Amino acid sequence: MFTLIKNFFIALIAFITAAAPFGNTALPERKCAPEFNGTFLQSWLSSTWDDERWADEVEAMQQDGVEYLILQDLANMDSAGSWTVYYNSTIPQFASAVNGGDVLSAALEAVKGTDIKVFAGLTMFDSFWGIGNFTGDYKKVCAVTADMVGDIAANYTSENLYGWYFTLEINNQINCGTLLMESMAQGLNTVLQKASEVSPGMPLMISPFTAKYLAAGEISTYAQWLTFFELVNFRNGDIVAPQDALGADWIEEEDLIGIWEAYSKALEKADADVKLWGNCENFDIATGPSILSGTVLRPQTENIESVTACLDRFTRQLDIASRYCENIITFSYSHYFSPNEVKPHYIETYRDYVKNGYVLETQKPVLPDSFTKTQTDAGIVLNFEAATDNFGIAYYRVCKNGKFLTRFENYKWDYDLVFTDAAGALSDEYTVVAYDAAGNASDCITAK
Repeated sequence: MFTLIKNFFIALIAFITAAAPFGNTALPERKCAPEFNGTFLQSWLSSTWDDERWADEVEAMQQDGVEYLILQDLANMDSAGSWTVYYNSTIPQFASAVNGGDVLSAALEAVKGTDIKVFAGLTMFDSFWGIGNFTGDYKKVCAVTADMVGDIAANYTSENLYGWYFTLEINNQINCGTLLMESMAQGLNTVLQKASEVSPGMPLMISPFTAKYLAAGEISTYAQWLTFFELVNFRNGDIVAPQDALGADWIEEEDLIGIWEAYSKALEKADADVKLWGNCENFDIATGPSILSGTVLRPQTENIESVTACLDRFTRQLDIASRYCENIITFSYSHYFSPNEVKPHYIETYRDYVKNGYVLETQKPVLPDSFTKTQTDAGIVLNFEAATDNFGIAYYRVCKNGKFLTRFENYKWDYDLVFTDAAGALSDEYTVVAYDAAGNASDCITAK
């Protein structure tokens, strides 16, 4: 508690004296290139991959500069206390677990002979997002996690097995906020101690995040990270790779500079040589409506399914992170960029950006002037044809009388470009604009 109070006043004084005016300073020079070289991969996605799919994924990763593969979670406990495990475990805690397949062996075999370094992701549990750190579940799961580190270190040998990923996403919200930072650090220290005993040369990575909703504000958040980084027994070479949280909608783009400044300043207080990496999110989460949206809850999004983000936003994230971080990874190439998982125009646009010296293409899509509206018993039926683009269309945005109506996504599946507005009338004005993977907008077309 003393550390918490001390750090709160350190943060307050720094804020008042403008020693840490988060987000108000000019961007520093870059510390790394504004591109990613690592990806997270969740086990539920890869658990059904056969050897051919793994080979295709690794080939794509190599083509796109992926050097680090972070297997996000090799063990997951549901709210009923049942585990699903994605490696061949020998520890008693997993004796009755559901076998999700040996993702760790599959990954290590697939990257064998390449320079890709694998982080073995550890445990996640569902109640972590609610009451996990109030009930003692977090401490128990950290003890299991430490046993898991010993288990993997003893039974998996590979030149490509590089490090550990502590999967639990520490953040500044209520379940691991100010009053719980000490217990969060203690649990992580249990895992770090085991890692030091069984694999002293392997770094451990964490990927925390900061949310502006249901949080106590900038000063308190900075004090929390000061406290946490001081309490954790990091070793030289360990990695803090914060999620920038923009894809998950926990912050807004205007918050990015301040967030990275807060992390970098707080991490200076760590006792060890800890590496600050950036985890730039390349997706747009889907969040539904609520009367609390944008206050204590994340704001509502126009997209109703989580999709790949357009590259104009993502490249701005990369640029800002490159000013503060030694390296950049992403959640997630495997889920939202891989040409084996989503349509290829996103990664092709990214490749072009890297090839052209981190300059994003600006050619706008062309939308045919064939947008029609038809009165039916069900309402007004809108119909339009697909746009053309030098790389590919990300989505179409339809408005009614100048207000947003709906979106058609083009990131993974094909859709018929038809929409029925049950409350519409022929006198209503409907418009559509196409956006490509770089975020370039077509001319606006009005339904006739």
